[in-house]
Amino acid sequence: MNGSAEGYIEFFVYVIGMGIVIFLLSMLLKEKRIILPLITCLLSFLLILTSFFVTDGWQGLGLLFIGACALLASILNILLMAGTTWYKSKNEKE
Repeated sequence: MNGSAEGYIEFFVYVIGMGIVIFLLSMLLKEKRIILPLITCLLSFLLILTSFFVTDGWQGLGLLFIGACALLASILNILLMAGTTWYKSKNEKE
């Protein structure tokens, strides 16, 4: 495998893995499924801010990477849940 693609593949694997975990855990909450992705989104913002302000130099790059993966996974889960809710409500009207 080409060495330049390793970072991109790792990023997308982390996003998909975190997304699956967030989605499965949020399915356990019957009424308020959107709460877990919102909490994950807020925590990832805090992690990204921590990576900029608390650490020195290049030490925060790992925190930024994990925070960006969690942020993207939670945003994708929010969009997925909104889409499924819209689709279900559209089918119930028919």
